[in-house]
Amino acid sequence: MAHFHIVYFDVDTGFYPSFHHGLAYIIGTLKEQGHHVTLDHLATLEDIPQGIARLDAIRPQIMGLSFTTNQFQYVRTFLSHEQRHKPLIVAGGVHCTLVKERLFQELPSIDALCIGEGELPMRDLGRAMDNGTDYTTTASMIFKTEKGFITNPVAPLPQLDDLALPDYTLFKYEQIIRDGGESFPMLLGRGCPYKCSYCCNHVLRDSYPNKKDYVRFPSIPRSIEIIQSNLKLYPNTRQILFADDTFTLNKKWIIPFCAEYKKVIPLPYICNARVETITEPVVESLKDSGCASIEFGIESGSEWLRKNLLNRHHSNDKIRQAFAIVRKHGIKTFAFNIVGIPFETNAMAQETFRFNQELRADYGRCFFFFPYPGSEIYEVAKKFDLLPDNLELVSGYTESPITKPMHQSHSDIRKNNERLNILFMVRSIGSKFGLHPILETVLVHSAIVSQKPIFLLLDPKSSNAWIRKTRWLIRTLFQRYLRGSNAKP
Repeated sequence: MAHFHIVYFDVDTGFYPSFHHGLAYIIGTLKEQGHHVTLDHLATLEDIPQGIARLDAIRPQIMGLSFTTNQFQYVRTFLSHEQRHKPLIVAGGVHCTLVKERLFQELPSIDALCIGEGELPMRDLGRAMDNGTDYTTTASMIFKTEKGFITNPVAPLPQLDDLALPDYTLFKYEQIIRDGGESFPMLLGRGCPYKCSYCCNHVLRDSYPNKKDYVRFPSIPRSIEIIQSNLKLYPNTRQILFADDTFTLNKKWIIPFCAEYKKVIPLPYICNARVETITEPVVESLKDSGCASIEFGIESGSEWLRKNLLNRHHSNDKIRQAFAIVRKHGIKTFAFNIVGIPFETNAMAQETFRFNQELRADYGRCFFFFPYPGSEIYEVAKKFDLLPDNLELVSGYTESPITKPMHQSHSDIRKNNERLNILFMVRSIGSKFGLHPILETVLVHSAIVSQKPIFLLLDPKSSNAWIRKTRWLIRTLFQRYLRGSNAKP
């Protein structure tokens, strides 16, 4: 059987290393076929030379590279090192699906691309290599040959019940779950029907011949089986984090799922939702089954910016209504926000701050806008010459403004990002300990005045060992005691 070696690039993103759910499903599929699978999860710069050395030691037949756009520089570094052993190198992930053949020019060492979901293409590639047949005919893959590219048709999306169970055993799963406050991240459904301009879902959906099936959920029995299988791996799990794009999308699925979950899984959970999907019956079901928190993408407090740049057409009143329903049922809320969006003014960013003050989410996070290739807003940024020359050198959306300044200076964008993250930090404390809103406001303004030492402590790029250890302790405390207040003792 073939030896697959997977290299997952997760270097200095500003987050703690976590699972890649797509790779977990691919690993499960390959193991089910009897293949030998190894994994290198590269989370720091120091991991890269170690990963290269390991590759020469284990000598796999196939090396799969999984990376996002903002990991490109590390992939280039990894591939630039002279390697004594040259496996068939297959690149996959969203970035590869977005740029396709262009990646062969940017990374000449790559032999093939996997377009879209990778379970079945990697399975079929392994079968062909085992059988000695022509693997360049594998569906959903593009191969580089001496005569040019061989571009095979993209296979239809499979039903999720037909896939193997995800396998997280090759990740440092104990550390990942423990560092997250004993919270186990999982993925059940796939796809999103919405067309946010900064997201890649609309491009991915159009890649498939059966794009109407892009949004899928496993059957409820299969969903429970996935959860129970994962929990066997780490029985001390205190809370589940469902990573589905929009967990509450399908009312015909979510309400019976909640009823079954309540019967067999005695753990609280966190999920993602769109405000348009929030109704009394849905939230009642979520609460009854143990939902501790719902995470929403607010993105901006400017309705004009959301509608005209982000292609999110719900009003601020709709957001207020969703938060009110969730709060009424005693479920916590998380608010995602973005600053530095093209055409965003300083006044719009201040609208975002005030709107989040009003919403009083229990916690939240603000990111810098990042223009992903293939997204609609990337083309807008390109049209108006807002893309930086060194986009490939940006490793995350937590470190700095990305696009060239248009209506705001980079200094203003940074300040607005810091003010929002300070607001969320104070709100997480205020929510946990029931602080009066007036006291919270005083703490927010005091923290803004003292924001330099605060952000020195929280700086994700800091290499100081004491700062990194303190950040780890803060994050663990946050996950376990602030965010996971309903977790099992």
